[in-house]
Amino acid sequence: MFNHAPRRAIALTVMLMAGSAGASDADLTIEVGGALFEQGGVVTIYPIPVPPEELSVQEGKAAGRVTVTSRYAEVQLKYPKDGKYVFRFRSPEGAADDQKLGTQALSVIGTDMEDRGPQMAVGFKDAYSSGGQVIRVLPRAEHAGESDAARTNARWGKVEGKDALPPADERGARSLAAILRYGGSDFTFHCVGDTSVQVCTIPQNQWPTLDMRWWRDIAEARLERLDYHALRRCYDSSWLGGGTCDPDPKSNEPAYFRK
Repeated sequence: MFNHAPRRAIALTVMLMAGSAGASDADLTIEVGGALFEQGGVVTIYPIPVPPEELSVQEGKAAGRVTVTSRYAEVQLKYPKDGKYVFRFRSPEGAADDQKLGTQALSVIGTDMEDRGPQMAVGFKDAYSSGGQVIRVLPRAEHAGESDAARTNARWGKVEGKDALPPADERGARSLAAILRYGGSDFTFHCVGDTSVQVCTIPQNQWPTLDMRWWRDIAEARLERLDYHALRRCYDSSWLGGGTCDPDPKSNEPAYFRK
């Protein structure tokens, strides 16, 4: 569900309950900062069910608070089997009231016939999750830009300048998530945390290569959309229907002519 945090954040709070109400909670606050806060990105949450005695519990709750600044992160959260977990996103500690945080749920990761989600390759290595969620952290300009035009450009993924970073609009964020979920063997993760939570990110020295891969995937997706719309315009150009649409060999971008 989406909640409005008091005055300064659009925070995403999720709770899963499975079993007795008396089980201990795993309660995690994810503080967003750095490039993730300014430019946006993706955080994938993997809840990992474990026997309650394996959890480090303080004041009746496991987990606690972590800070994520990388534009892609995987957060592995242990919670009591047959219990419940909660996670929420927050702006940086001490952020001004006008520094809002926006999040969007992109997808839900399912489980197999044995109710097991993806198995962890790093962090809590070899542990099975109970599924997961892919969350987009919105670029600040998308929801807090100075003008309607600035907010629209951010929502559409329009950026300027030769040094511009790949945009984390919805399509761009999905591209990044796909690269690292399905092509992750090209990149290595570094994990930090404790016995309850692990935060796994791509080391900084790999980001130039990842950014190039990300830009390429964004460009390929945009070209596919241009091609689709050009072909559709061709077939829609005749009231009578029939005929075929062939690529225009003289065009510098996707275009078709009717035969």
